[in-house]
Formats: sequence, structure tokens, C-alpha cells
Amino acid sequence: MSWITLVLTVLAMQSAPADLVIENARIWSDGLVGFAEFAGIRNGRFVYVGPRQPDLIGDETQVVDAEGRVVIPGLIDSHIHMLGGGIQLQRLGLRDVVDRAEFVNRVARQAATLDQDAWILGGRWSTESWMDPRPPTRAWVDGVSDGHPLLLTRMDGHSALANSAALKIAGITADGPPDPPGGIIDRDPDTGEPTGILRDAAIGLVSRHVPAMTLQQQVDALVRATREARSHGITAVSDIPSLQDLPAYARLAEIGPGIRFYLYVTADDFAEALRQMRAFPQVTDRVEIRGFKTYLDGSMGSRTAYMRDPFLGNDPLRPDWSGLLREGVGEGGLVRKLDIAREAGLQPIAHAIGDEANHMLLDALEQVYGDDLAAARCRAEHVQHLLPEDIDRYGALGVIASMQPLHKADDGRYAESYIGTHRARSSYAYKSLLDTGAVLVFGSDWPVVSLNPFLGIQAAVTGRILDGTTWQTQENITVAEALRCYTSRAAWAMRNEDDLGRIAPGYLADFVILEQSPFAPEVQWEHVRPFRVYIGGQDQ
Repeated sequence: MSWITLVLTVLAMQSAPADLVIENARIWSDGLVGFAEFAGIRNGRFVYVGPRQPDLIGDETQVVDAEGRVVIPGLIDSHIHMLGGGIQLQRLGLRDVVDRAEFVNRVARQAATLDQDAWILGGRWSTESWMDPRPPTRAWVDGVSDGHPLLLTRMDGHSALANSAALKIAGITADGPPDPPGGIIDRDPDTGEPTGILRDAAIGLVSRHVPAMTLQQQVDALVRATREARSHGITAVSDIPSLQDLPAYARLAEIGPGIRFYLYVTADDFAEALRQMRAFPQVTDRVEIRGFKTYLDGSMGSRTAYMRDPFLGNDPLRPDWSGLLREGVGEGGLVRKLDIAREAGLQPIAHAIGDEANHMLLDALEQVYGDDLAAARCRAEHVQHLLPEDIDRYGALGVIASMQPLHKADDGRYAESYIGTHRARSSYAYKSLLDTGAVLVFGSDWPVVSLNPFLGIQAAVTGRILDGTTWQTQENITVAEALRCYTSRAAWAMRNEDDLGRIAPGYLADFVILEQSPFAPEVQWEHVRPFRVYIGGQDQ
């Protein structure tokens, strides 16, 4: 289409009445232009944004008076686990527990509600801010589990507590099995008995015995998760399902998802994953597969992030412990996975938290993609702790840094006690990455932490952490920059920059009218919430 034809088309779109108009608004697109007061929508897309345009209001036009409220593009969560979040909404939650007594009491209450053969599942516990920060053991819960097998994950999903009943089902005793590749079974140093804490790949020794959900239960969980996301103004997600979850997403596509799903499928075997992904039915543009996900390491809180130098305060049995490199990464494994993604034209995204994991990932991406790296829009997920020299490499290579600000709010409580003040200076390097020209996008990692994007923005712009103090404030960014990380930049990272992330003519009419302005001088972030949410011009 020539530019003359394009201009005439836009003018024609503006001249006919709109299906819906927003007036008396403060419309923020991406901060590159000033606020607009009026917008028109037709056939699910914006056709006009600017001063009030009465010609767009016809007899059948729906008029929405924003009453001076701020209107922003629909928010995009760039890293989320929707199925896991929907499941967690109905399981035992321990995120707000502050001591052992409450932990044990909640397990006991949950056990009393279950059928005889049911497992106690859920968790999201974190002990780092407790008076006694030592992790739980099976001895805490064996007496209150009422015979139910129990598996409760830490908040990051990289550690879990299993009780004796669950360990027995999995065959984990003082005599074995040995630690699996990429995992650790914590044991008593004197007796060799398992403490109940399983790290990374070791969790699978127990989780494989948890009864599988039915397809309908999975779909119901996705529907719950969709409602939860939409209530926070999230209209699109980079969702990270496992390969075996794809049938549930296919069914969701058939019944009509309430938001837009762009899937990055977690798989150990990329070749097999590619075969199944190509067979995924494309029945709606609201559920699409975009790429693969792989893991390089674990997490900081579980002390399994892969670092160049050892952690501080290591167990005497592992004085040089510097974290875990996941199975299938070393000896060319990561490069082989990236080769498959490149040849298939799919985006690879890779979990990398520790500084050495990030360094290895950048090396592998540069080796596989060469001069085509920036165009491939490869993504590193989490990017929490970096070697100083790798901050510049993110910008120079064009690798997308997909980060989750609420992880900073959590890790800030204890990171320096794990890696020291000097190494922590290049942690959560939001501003430094932007200064290099890197593309920075934000998500939640829900259900690890809250999916509320406004709490994420608060963490990114204030440096406030969960204990009420601040940390790494030299990396704070502006509200506008943080919003871009949830809108226009996030859309670009998903290859949707021509449709999502902006309020402008031609873009899909996904937008949020806010109750309170995020730009207010003394904004109270806990009170910034959606007043109304629209997807494709439809009130949700």
C-alpha cells in the first residue's frame, strides 16, 4: 500500500462514525507524545486519537466518559505462568506466612479439608524474612499432614518441601537415590536422611507422583487465571506452559479466551516440542505459539542461581557452591536448542538468573545467531544478576532483557547476604540496561509473586522492597519507562509492535481506564487499579 493510499484510508476511517469513543480522558500512549483527550474505535481498532472529534459520534456510537481519568494501553505481562496461577488460586497459599507456627497451622487446616487420598499441594513460602530464616523440614509437617502426601513449593518454584509420606512414595531415603542432574536432595549431614527440601530437578522425583489434573480442570484453571489477570488491567500475556499443557490451551482457544495468549513452550527436547507445536490448532488469533523456553539455572532464594563465584555462607559440605547449571545446557546442549529455534523461526527465551548463567547465554546466542541476533528478538528471562561487562553486551547484541520487578522487591531483603555488596551492585540493572540501548520488558512470573503490574511498576520506580526499605535505587526508572516495559516494549518483544502496546490509529483497541493516576506526585500504588478494561474495543 502506498503512503497516499494509507493516508486516504485513515481519513476514511476517521470520517465514518465510530463504534465506541472515549472522551474527557487523559490518554497516554507511550509517552512520546502528550496526553490526548479523545479516541475513536471501529471494528476493534483505534481509528482516531487526539482532540475531540464530534464527527466520530453517530446515533449508534457508544460514548464512554472517562471523567478525566488516565487511559493507558492494555498491559502486557511478559513472563507469566497462567495455568500454574489458576491452579494456585485453589491450593494452599503460604506467601504471607511469617513464622513456623502459622506455617504448620495452615497445613493442619488444609489437611482437615481433604479427601482421604488427596495430596496437600500449593505453597509459595519464603522464610528469608522470618526471625529464624532456616527453611522448613518434613519434621514440621509430618505430624499435622494427617497421612496426606505433601509437596509445597517455595515462592520461586526452585525448591519444595515434601513430607515423609511423599518422600516414601518417591522412594527417597537415606540410602538414595543420588541427586539427579540439575537438582539436589537436602540431607542431614550426620544421618543422610532427607530433610524434605528438594531443589530444582529433584522436585520432579516427587511431583511426578502427584495425580494428574483432568483436561477440564486445567481449562477451568486457565479461565480463573484469565479473570484474575484481566482484573489487574492485563490484556495480553507471554505465557509459559509446559509441552504437556498444550491440549488445555487448544481447548481454551476453542471456547474463547478472555485475553490474548502468546505461548513460549517449556521443553527439554526442542525437536519433539517443535513437532507438537506445529500440530497446535490455530483457531483464534488470541492463542498463538511464539517460541520455546529453556532453563540455564535455578534461583537466588534457593541458592541455585548459577554464579561465577561461590555464594556467601555456604554449607560446610559445599564451601565452593556457586549454584546449579540445569541438565541439557552444558556440552553444547544449549547451542543445539538454540539452533533448532533459529531454524524453525521461533523465538527462544531462556531462564538465566545468575551472572554466569547470563554470561553463558549471551555467548551461546552470539555463537548461534551471529549478525542476525538482534533481528531474532531472543529473550533472556529474569536477568537478575549480571557481570558488569555483560550489561553493555545486552545493549550491543540486541538481546531482550525480560525482567520481573517484584523479584527485586523480594530478593533485595537477602541478596547481599548471599553474594555480597560488590556483586549486588550490578543486580536488577534496569536503568543501566536502558542506558545501553537494551530492550527491557516487564512481567510478573505469577504465581511466584503477585501479577499486579502496578506493584511491579512501584518496585521499578521506587526501589522499595518487601521489608519497607529501598535497594538498588540507582537503577530506578521513571513511571513512563516502566509503563513502556509493560506496553510498547513488551509488544515488540512478542513481535506484536504493529498491533499492541499503543493507543494510536490502526492498533487493536486494548486499553485500561484507571481509577487513580500513576503519574500523580504522591501516587499510592496499592490504590492504582483498573476502572474499566477493554479488549478489542469490548468492555470486559
